[in-house]
Amino acid sequence: MNGDAFAELVRRHQPAVSRFVGRYLRSREDADEVVQETFLRAWRQIARFRPDTNFAAWVMTIARFLCMARLKDAARHPPPASLGPRHETSAAPPPDPLERLRLACEKLPLAQREVIALRFLDDLDYRTIAKITGDSEVALRSRVHDALEKLKATIKPED
Repeated sequence: MNGDAFAELVRRHQPAVSRFVGRYLRSREDADEVVQETFLRAWRQIARFRPDTNFAAWVMTIARFLCMARLKDAARHPPPASLGPRHETSAAPPPDPLERLRLACEKLPLAQREVIALRFLDDLDYRTIAKITGDSEVALRSRVHDALEKLKATIKPED
């Protein structure tokens, strides 16, 4: 594959990879680094890509692997605690329904949060998500169901 063709693939797929990585890592700086590393690895490993497969799923798999490695590294090496004074936050007004949904999604386990984002935010089908995560479609459907049940229990309409 030549550089121009690969540049076109990057242009076409970078927005989706950036959204995925940004949701996964929740740090713009970390996300930018991982997106860049994703496409560098894809370029280095392009000979392994099979043209009869889905490039988007292949590059998202690379991004997912890098995100998981970044999270694992962050868990092993947490930032030092602040030595400055603690400030108590004042009571904020209750969040609007979309904010409540976002907060509830953040509380989901990573595996559920990931599949909810891929299914409903990226609008990927279960077959593509299975290629990205390496899980079966049945397991993914079950994970989505469980996550939606948790969200329903967490977000009850205000009376």
